[in-house]
Amino acid sequence: MQQHAFDFSRDVIEASFQQPIIVDFWAPWCAPCRILGPVLEKLAAEANGHWRLVKVNTEEFPRVAAEYRVHNIPAVKMFADGKVIADFLGALPEHSVLRWLKQHLPTESKKATEEAVRLMESGDVDKAKRILRYAIEQEDSNTDARIMLANLIFDEQPEEAMDLVKDVDEAHTRYDIVDALRTLYRLQHEDFQGGETTGKAWEAYRAGIAAFRAGNYGTALEQWIDAILYDRTIDDDGPRRACIALFKRLGPEHELTQKYHRQFTSALF
Repeated sequence: MQQHAFDFSRDVIEASFQQPIIVDFWAPWCAPCRILGPVLEKLAAEANGHWRLVKVNTEEFPRVAAEYRVHNIPAVKMFADGKVIADFLGALPEHSVLRWLKQHLPTESKKATEEAVRLMESGDVDKAKRILRYAIEQEDSNTDARIMLANLIFDEQPEEAMDLVKDVDEAHTRYDIVDALRTLYRLQHEDFQGGETTGKAWEAYRAGIAAFRAGNYGTALEQWIDAILYDRTIDDDGPRRACIALFKRLGPEHELTQKYHRQFTSALF
């Protein structure tokens, strides 16, 4: 049977719509390439068809290398749906390559999470919630989906929201949202009446907490900003942290963030 000559457009771009394609840009004279190549080949053999390896000799296909800005080798690029979605340079050890694959290979859960982002951007929050729950069902370790769903359901289901993010630590790229939710959850549930909690700063701080618990976020921000002006150090910088958490929860484009963020910044300085 006659074998077709390699064609990058057909064998990588078009093929990536069917399964992820990992392209190893290499050359015979490249010593690190000879180290990385067998690692990729071993992992490809163990992938059970979840992805396929294509090796591109930059000496034979300089135009392809130039098109994808391959100036140093070995260079590895992951293609999915016709485009590069991840890459790395150099001869990584096997465990690092495995971590890279796990992080970037498309899955049903990741695709659902991306769809949920588009739904939120279009304002269809209810459908986004359903899609995120599906994403988590498909892949319980999908931390991005867990954080996004926790943020969406926090007002109605704070206990579930906290459970979704209970294992997220500071290393995660979206930890700022998790930290905001934890701060707001504390404000919802902790008793702020005991101890040395007197004075105008504490009165404003507690009034803001009461307003927040009632869903009056504008009033909450006003009171917390007043508390900052009186004494921002109370409750371990509580008024400032409360404002930041609510701004993060609402998002930068929300009308209340737009209205109160400048006042908040002015109060700090």
